[in-house]
Amino acid sequence: MIAKNIKGKSFKGCVNYVMNDTVELLEAEGVWADNTKDMIRSFAMQRSGRKEIKQPVGHIPISFSPEDKPRMTNEFMVQLAKEYMQEMGIKNTQYIVVRHHNADNEHLHIVYNRIDNNLKLISVNNDYKRNIRSCKKLKNKYNLTYGKGKEKVKREKLDNPDKIKYYIHDAIKAVLPSCKTPADLRFALLKLGIELEYKLKRTTNQIEGVSFQYNNVAFKGSKIDRKFSFGNLQKEFDRNILEARKKGREEYLREQAEQKTQDEAQRKPKTDSTFTVGGIKLSSEQMLVLKDGRYVYLENMQKKDGSKLSAYLFFDSQIKQHFLTKQNPESFVKYGQYEMRLMDKMKIEAGFITKAKVKWWGGGYAYPYLWKTNKADIDYPESWGDPRVPKAKKEEKEINKQQNNIYQNQKKNRGRKM
Repeated sequence: MIAKNIKGKSFKGCVNYVMNDTVELLEAEGVWADNTKDMIRSFAMQRSGRKEIKQPVGHIPISFSPEDKPRMTNEFMVQLAKEYMQEMGIKNTQYIVVRHHNADNEHLHIVYNRIDNNLKLISVNNDYKRNIRSCKKLKNKYNLTYGKGKEKVKREKLDNPDKIKYYIHDAIKAVLPSCKTPADLRFALLKLGIELEYKLKRTTNQIEGVSFQYNNVAFKGSKIDRKFSFGNLQKEFDRNILEARKKGREEYLREQAEQKTQDEAQRKPKTDSTFTVGGIKLSSEQMLVLKDGRYVYLENMQKKDGSKLSAYLFFDSQIKQHFLTKQNPESFVKYGQYEMRLMDKMKIEAGFITKAKVKWWGGGYAYPYLWKTNKADIDYPESWGDPRVPKAKKEEKEINKQQNNIYQNQKKNRGRKM
């Protein structure tokens, strides 16, 4: 397994290159995959959030040794690609995995967006060393071919007994990842015509050695490869058991999470594809942004008098009411004792309990809960814990007291400095 990390400027050029006539699309995450143009458009849309980044394209070709070709199913190659990206810190971003069939050695290409889903840049610092460590880790985990030693021996040129020795070596390597007990290995090799014999201690009847035989030629496990002594084989059995348990638990947790998501989706009003403002139907991507407490900019909305309006749109925290403003919602305005975001002020004035972002004395920001008991009130109450969540009155009072003391002390200190 050999991988190479490439950075580039153009998703169009990279995607067109990997999506050639021999390609097989194995996986697509976060992109429209109906055709090449949609893929490019998806990557470019997210990349546009960080136009200052000169090389947003990540391209990783990964090739595998011809000896590993029988094991290279589509599912296994996707698994290797995902684990490689995880090891390299490539996550929470768009990517495609494609398989090419235009060479003797099996290989695939990963194209990913270095601008992740939160518009953060995925670092490529020390990617050369990390690439070497990641490939080595995966080759050891799945017994993939190394580019030297036994793996480069030309089997077809060997004579017995070396030819049999390498046949047994390759067979053990192929079946070992699926074996969890000595019996599993015995039966797996028997299907390939290889007999396995365990040597037992006389006093305890525990296994202390292993030998393999094919066509009446036998070798001790350590003579085939030191990795195939019984002690090392037992370590592989134990590792496979742990991996199976881990995988089973992960599948269970994933199923539970999926069920929870489905239950929540059934209880939640379906606003993703039906919400319309000023004649403009919001897309599912825009709704995700709004539900996350952010805002979108809509152009040419239709007003009742027939005129057009372009403005920022955002919701309250419970997606009950929408707000429009021509001014940037993130801009700060003076309101009461605080200087807060315009979007927070508008939600407070509309009667919503709002976790506002306010400028704090001494620099930085604070996030109190602010609201109006009646819309006509001039002042607004505040709380440093969500007042909608039941709490002991004494605890709530103590929190407010502590925060108010901090506020007053910082205000005094700022006055002295001025």
